[in-house]
Amino acid sequence: MGSTQPSQEGRLHAFQVISDLHLEVGRQYSSFEFPVKAPNLIFAGDVGCLAQYDEYLDFIRKQTCRFERVFLVLGNHEFYDMTYAAGLEKARELEKEPSLDGRLILLDRTRYDIPDSHVTLLGCTLWSRVADDVKEIVRSKVKDYRRIEDWSVEVHNSGHEKDSGWLKDQVKEIQRGGEQRQMLIVTHHAPCFDGTSSPRHAQNPWTCAFASDTLPDEGWAGVKYWIFGHTHYTTEFTRGVVRVVSNQRGYVLPSESTEKKAENKFDVEKVIWM
Repeated sequence: MGSTQPSQEGRLHAFQVISDLHLEVGRQYSSFEFPVKAPNLIFAGDVGCLAQYDEYLDFIRKQTCRFERVFLVLGNHEFYDMTYAAGLEKARELEKEPSLDGRLILLDRTRYDIPDSHVTLLGCTLWSRVADDVKEIVRSKVKDYRRIEDWSVEVHNSGHEKDSGWLKDQVKEIQRGGEQRQMLIVTHHAPCFDGTSSPRHAQNPWTCAFASDTLPDEGWAGVKYWIFGHTHYTTEFTRGVVRVVSNQRGYVLPSESTEKKAENKFDVEKVIWM
């Protein structure tokens, strides 16, 4: 079940963590339900497809009625059946929907400081970097290059450079600020290769479409948690000073149970504390 609440001298801000719901599969936007276990909800990408905007909005509205804040990082599936630019425009439109009452926070190279606290969220998709020698196999194996209308390996890699550069700059700026802020990073793509995918897939040549070795670089002091998705592998481990967490549902048809499809059991009640 979800994480145990710490003692009073521990962390005080609770975040329920979920990713890769893939509600576009069987149009489950209205049927998928889960309990509230924290004031804050983090979606680390692939909730569904923004091309199915009205259904996506209805699902998010349901969550903003139940949670104080809903944080959304965009996954690759959010952009399916439209251009990347159109997907970003739809995501920004979603964030501004009056019916959400300002409770949806889009994390697209975005910093958000929890009011009256020393907790900072930093979020972006963190597109990975596809190596030159595997470009062709990645194009053939990964649906993004067919389902995102203007997508290419070159655009994908450019996104990685922009996202990783932004993250590192933000962390350095916070470290220089002297406030001793605790940082929570949320990305869709995995921040490292080791431990973030099923061992069955770890050696596939197209794993570079799902992860990058951003975290093994130095300079992450002050980062308490790094939440990710995309690999459909639920896990939790410590890398250096950072606790790395994923809680991914994956592709589940309406007639199937999440338990049946889960690898390293997906927990709808997963909570972390800051």
